[in-house]
Amino acid sequence: MIHANPNYTVACSGSDQERAFGDAIAREFGLAPQVGEILFSRNIDTLEKAKEFLCPQLSMLPPPESMKGMREAVACILATCDNDQPIFIHGDYDVDGISATALLVSFFRELGRQTYSHIPNRLQESYGLSIDSIDRLIAQRPGQGGVLISVDCGISAVAEVAYARQRGLRVVITDHHEPRGVLPDADAILDPKQPGCNFPYSTLAGVGVAFYLLMALRKAMGIRINLKQYLDLVALGTVADVVPLTGVNRILVRAGLEVLTATDRPGLLSLYSHAGMGKREILSEDIAYKLAPRINAAGRLGQPETGLALLLANDMESAQNAASTLEQMNSARKQLEIDELASAEAVCAEQVEAGRNGLVVYQPQCHAGVLGILASRLVDKHQRPVLVFADEHKGGAGGIIRGSGRSVKGINLFQILTRCDQWIEQFGGHAMAIGLTIKQENLESFADDFNQNIGMLECKLQTMNQVWIDYCLPNASMLTDRLMQAVQRLQPFGEGNPEPIFLLPEQQLIAPKKRNGHLMFHLQGQGRIFPGIGFHLGQPHLDTTKPADVLFRLKRSWFRGVERNQLQATMLVSS
Repeated sequence: MIHANPNYTVACSGSDQERAFGDAIAREFGLAPQVGEILFSRNIDTLEKAKEFLCPQLSMLPPPESMKGMREAVACILATCDNDQPIFIHGDYDVDGISATALLVSFFRELGRQTYSHIPNRLQESYGLSIDSIDRLIAQRPGQGGVLISVDCGISAVAEVAYARQRGLRVVITDHHEPRGVLPDADAILDPKQPGCNFPYSTLAGVGVAFYLLMALRKAMGIRINLKQYLDLVALGTVADVVPLTGVNRILVRAGLEVLTATDRPGLLSLYSHAGMGKREILSEDIAYKLAPRINAAGRLGQPETGLALLLANDMESAQNAASTLEQMNSARKQLEIDELASAEAVCAEQVEAGRNGLVVYQPQCHAGVLGILASRLVDKHQRPVLVFADEHKGGAGGIIRGSGRSVKGINLFQILTRCDQWIEQFGGHAMAIGLTIKQENLESFADDFNQNIGMLECKLQTMNQVWIDYCLPNASMLTDRLMQAVQRLQPFGEGNPEPIFLLPEQQLIAPKKRNGHLMFHLQGQGRIFPGIGFHLGQPHLDTTKPADVLFRLKRSWFRGVERNQLQATMLVSS
């Protein structure tokens, strides 16, 4: 949209130190110096840090034994294998949990081990480990003992772990969520956020923790299995769970994207086809916007086993069947979202107008599977934390209501809820995403407490409402193919490593056209004209004859299998 009098915040200051580092990056890596300046602004301010960032290698991963509980977890699983007992894997219904379940099932199947899995139905079962889900797992192979391995859940399941052990199972928890209070009395706990864990990177996804378990098992067993083949699953879950794509996660995802690009996994090939992705390089944004929503749809609509079946499919026929089902469910999910979004937006608009900083929406009949995605949409629009609630049991007025929340950068939603826990029955999650249940009668008091706690951080919200720019290009001659190519070396983009946003001031758009609400245009760069697109920027009142500041990302796009460089405008600002 066109904005006037913007409050720009430019990350790159243009200091002598910054420019000198940009020149050093250009000499050392052959990249456009502007990319070096962007790295410097992101605290990648030495050549050693830059090499680690630009050239991540699997050999840079910290050793698995540095994670607290790893020795005990490996011993527990090896004892189960030595006794030829079954391995039970308990997952979660989002992409992280589904891909982590597929990861462990695939690994143990490759070893020829008896493996049984269960992922809860979010519409019929409670979140994470439960007495019922443990019984469902054991029923697949009763009376044999064995080990229960949780993935992406379990860190708060004190009573449930005690029950599993009472039923004769060893228990290994692998999780990445924030612990609360007393930890379960499991045989082993792997969670880089648990007290006393010295693992150097605490923001792994659940599938990342599970992968580290496999690294340790391979070493202890002395077996020759190529674990890189599983990094496609690690990349899926890590990007989908919106954890920072820095450090260990960057190494895992960068390698995982290579595996995704070259994959022969039937389920992924089928999913690519349904998502309209031809034979080309897979990027993190493909996971975020094309692959993950389709797999997530299965969990949202109460059929997570379909997503698991897709990832475990051994032949194209079963893979195509699973992918077709996911496509149908994703379409149904989109319609559920459309049905609820307008009324939820109206509630949020009223709260914003009233000056509230933490938004709480109660949609009694909303489908539980779209609470999280509604919260995400509302956060994107209003740039403040949002919680969306619905009745846990439809028609059960005055009972328990279930909520899902999303946050904005710089506001830790988990910590905020710990300050409001007098009103909460249960909650769990991490800084950016949360799930919780409260009594309906406590909703108003909780909402006020939540808003008050967010209000204490109002300065952070005001900062977020500024227009953030990574680099201001003084003139269009700095827009070059070399810069385009250099920016791609910063991939994979995502949480913690956003795509750089550039500013070109006072530009006259070349051949602008409005089409279906979008804006097509060109800009003159150095030596050639660059094509551009602005999604949802082609409003009827937009005057494209006047110069405007153009805020944009430098993108790679594919059309009918042909790659090209393109500007993707995020905002036009009237001069």
